[in-house]
Amino acid sequence: MPHNLKGRGALINTKNKFDAHTVEHFWDGSYFDEEFLTNTNETSFIETFPKTLVNRVDSPDVPANWSMNPYQGCEHGCTYCYARTTHEYWGYSAGTEFEKNILVKKDAATLLTQKITSKSWKGEPIMLSGNTDCYQPAEQQFGITRQLLEVCLKHNQPVGIITKNALVCRDIDVLQKLAAKNLVQVHISITTLDESLRRTLEPRTSTAKKRLQTVEMLASNNIPVHVMMAPIIPGLNSDEIFDICEAASHAGARTLNHTLVRLNGAVALLFEDWILKTFPLKAHRVLNLIAETQGGKLSNSTFKERMKGVGVLAHSINQQVLLAKKKFNLHAKPKPLQAFKPTATSSLQLNLF
Repeated sequence: MPHNLKGRGALINTKNKFDAHTVEHFWDGSYFDEEFLTNTNETSFIETFPKTLVNRVDSPDVPANWSMNPYQGCEHGCTYCYARTTHEYWGYSAGTEFEKNILVKKDAATLLTQKITSKSWKGEPIMLSGNTDCYQPAEQQFGITRQLLEVCLKHNQPVGIITKNALVCRDIDVLQKLAAKNLVQVHISITTLDESLRRTLEPRTSTAKKRLQTVEMLASNNIPVHVMMAPIIPGLNSDEIFDICEAASHAGARTLNHTLVRLNGAVALLFEDWILKTFPLKAHRVLNLIAETQGGKLSNSTFKERMKGVGVLAHSINQQVLLAKKKFNLHAKPKPLQAFKPTATSSLQLNLF
């Protein structure tokens, strides 16, 4: 692999659907292709100035009404990530540019304060993040996610966290205070226990061992922690369902949820290119199995179907997860978060997941 793709999930840049013209860089495999090989692999951080931070979620199969994202783009580089296509709205590709060009919202804490202290805000839980990972490597440098959690604590704002990164443990002090008020849930995403697969599928995420240690640390500090087995990719990690459930249970997770992989838009091209280059012997079988669970295509945008799939294979996988959850006591429902309206004297319990 060329040095300018080392540690990246996507191996190509797909065309931005909003661009009328594109420039395609081609490498013929020669190590004398100087122009291609001198292309930098460094990550760029670009400050943005949005007017709002909290976004309404209108998808009927997403169990949250609001989300906030301190970063756009994600250096984790998960090849299957559905959020890749959102980078096209900012003028970038869903491919390597999604991983190399990270948009940073440095005034996120101020925007959140303005939102949750407004008269119209009802104190509903907010998902952090609904798009890209709030604890991706950029967070170590900018610390915006911690600032958001401090704002939530100050104003009794319930928040749900989803991450693949052990960096969440840095903020245990704030999370403990939020948990004491029943204002937080943390969901750790674990896709595989196979480190060789993790390094290529999710190259800049924490290892599975680190994530399980994170579950254990959060649980030992009385912070509600749950596991997301997402996504399950038929033929690639679908044989790990029982192993992941067992490991999550032993680490202290209270519940486990899952989704089947869906390759929306340009993500289908990126994933197909990646698996053909990375696992050429099983690539076509995996792609066919994915299509079998999504109605004959690599992507299914139908609400209530896209997360859990359709057909016999999808049903079989979903049943395996159900059995594993029962066997390892991961089938309980999370306790509803306590929602407080800053200007009200009463409180209201609301579900996030």
